[in-house]
Amino acid sequence: MSSLMWYICLGSISVIIAAFAVYKNRHLYKVSTQVVFYLFASCLTWIGEFTVLGIFNSYAYKPGMFINPWAENIVGHLILNCTMYPAAAVLMVVYSLRYVGISLIIAFFILAEYLFVKLGIYEQHWWRYYMSVIVIIVFLAISKKWFYKMTRIKDRLTRSIIFYFVAFIIIHLPAPLLLLAGKQQYSLGLIVNWVGDMYRASTILIFVYHLLESWMLVYFVCILDKWFWKLLPFAISITGQYVLAKTNILVFQDGWNLLYLNLVYVISLTVFILTEQNTLKSGVQ
Repeated sequence: MSSLMWYICLGSISVIIAAFAVYKNRHLYKVSTQVVFYLFASCLTWIGEFTVLGIFNSYAYKPGMFINPWAENIVGHLILNCTMYPAAAVLMVVYSLRYVGISLIIAFFILAEYLFVKLGIYEQHWWRYYMSVIVIIVFLAISKKWFYKMTRIKDRLTRSIIFYFVAFIIIHLPAPLLLLAGKQQYSLGLIVNWVGDMYRASTILIFVYHLLESWMLVYFVCILDKWFWKLLPFAISITGQYVLAKTNILVFQDGWNLLYLNLVYVISLTVFILTEQNTLKSGVQ
């Protein structure tokens, strides 16, 4: 079996398990609420991965798609952190798992990590297995706490915080895909000189940019909560990408251009606004 197929199989198993759990518990929690929670949990994972992998280079994924090691890391990150961790979070909350269930999840994660190391398709740098155990426990605890808040929303601030994470995952997802497809990259001399790799530098730049942009998006869509304010994020996002392109921080390749990118932004922003309007209303979900 190829390296990539191991990643795909692990990710597919995780998604299937999560989908089954969501379907079986649709009478307890709305499917829309569980989907929003899945996105929320994915974003928690992405921020953690950005810190330990993107900044501190703790380990390396090796799915075998690219020669560049940081392109490989992005592929591994997208496959596993959009599947394994959020799936585990879904199982944790919908089945109210306690010590035995949590222990089984931890055992599954560590076994998968150990197997990938032995197969040579994952490499630990300074990362160790006990660190993974700590991360899983903390992640599940945070997920459980926020799922409780998510199903009993009583104030706009809580709802806005939840949707901040959802906004980030929706508007950021196209960026690594376009980077891997060779359509665009983000480049700033200071960052490139620091990290020494185009894929890594581009990821750091757009990740931080989208963290900031998500605050703006949530403020106008969730907090101000008037239809005319919802138009402003489109103008700000389009203007922001224009400025990045004109200053050569955003570089297009292979026939890709600002118009195509802005269309992607418009779709992403629309998806988020529709998600915000139709999910997580006040009361038990």
